[in-house]
Amino acid sequence: MNINNQDQAQEGKLHLKIKKSAIWAFLSLILFKIVLDLSYYFVISRVWSYAGLILDFSSLKLAESYLLLFIVFVLMPKSSGKLSNILAWLLILLSYIPMLTIFAFKDEARIYMYAVTAFWVVVFLLLHMPTISLRPLKQSGVIRYSIFICLGVVVFLMVYKYLGLSLNFNLTKVYDIRSQYVATEIPLAGYLFTWMAYIVNPIFFALFIKKRKWLLMTLVVILQILLFSATGNKSFLFALPFVLVLMWVMTRKKPLAYMGIGLASIVLLGMLSYWLIDDIWISSLFARRTLLVPAQLSFLYYDFFSKHELVFLSASRLGFFLNYPYHLSPPHLIAEVYFNQPAMGANNGVVANAFMNFGFVGLALYSILLAVILKLVDSCSKRVDLR
Repeated sequence: MNINNQDQAQEGKLHLKIKKSAIWAFLSLILFKIVLDLSYYFVISRVWSYAGLILDFSSLKLAESYLLLFIVFVLMPKSSGKLSNILAWLLILLSYIPMLTIFAFKDEARIYMYAVTAFWVVVFLLLHMPTISLRPLKQSGVIRYSIFICLGVVVFLMVYKYLGLSLNFNLTKVYDIRSQYVATEIPLAGYLFTWMAYIVNPIFFALFIKKRKWLLMTLVVILQILLFSATGNKSFLFALPFVLVLMWVMTRKKPLAYMGIGLASIVLLGMLSYWLIDDIWISSLFARRTLLVPAQLSFLYYDFFSKHELVFLSASRLGFFLNYPYHLSPPHLIAEVYFNQPAMGANNGVVANAFMNFGFVGLALYSILLAVILKLVDSCSKRVDLR
């Protein structure tokens, strides 16, 4: 009898901890949303209205945005034990919540915002599926290091041949560098440089830190800086610090709460910097460029492709046997139509990509595909330190 009472007491404590963790997580998301809303109202819309980030506030849509966030939070996974959950949290924080802010403060399309919410609801429901079982590859370590060495050497040689070797830390020069990089038209650079900067380097950066291989970690950092210096892509420069912060967050007891509070703190710092010393650098780099511009572009993709012909994957590598209906690729097409800058690449993420290809049906299809990919990630990370 005493044993049963002790078990019940332990279960009760566990449920209480889970509830407290969920409450903290929800409050952190609300805090992040509130701070981002205030940043848009007091800073972003006043400084960057010329770039389309205008203030067209809807109080009804603001209330709806918080209701939608609550619904998504209730359904989203709360456990930090699966890598798929962590990736889903990041996508909600960095993509979905900024879209809610744009939805309310630019009075954007309700049907698209609700469709995007449904997209995430489907993903979260499908994440309850059993994890797909995959056997680890034999000699996986050899394969892993072979990929790193081969791709690293190829990227290094491509940079050396087409752009030359130089290290740049001046963020004011990135647009000039980016123009030169685009004009060079390096074959397959859009794939290889992106894979190296966003996938291979971050993975090995984390791996070398965990194994305390500092010399190899330094090599990864140098290669990442070289990629930033050659392409002018600011996100390349901040990718590794972001990974480092995320590795630390994953050692905390309430990682989702830390993520939300951390992002809210950076946005708030940008607001204070603007108000106190009239500096817009932090708000420009983080609140505007990292969070709100991609959210703005997602609505622009919807606005254009809801009125014009969908592309049905013809803009992808399948385009050699499909008829692409436009004179420019989607990112440059959107940049031309909405910003009169066809040279600018208005790239966007999975939601906009799904809609431009198949419309609302695409959102349903891509939500299933994303859930399957996340389950595959769980299978591959079963026996791996989540950091």
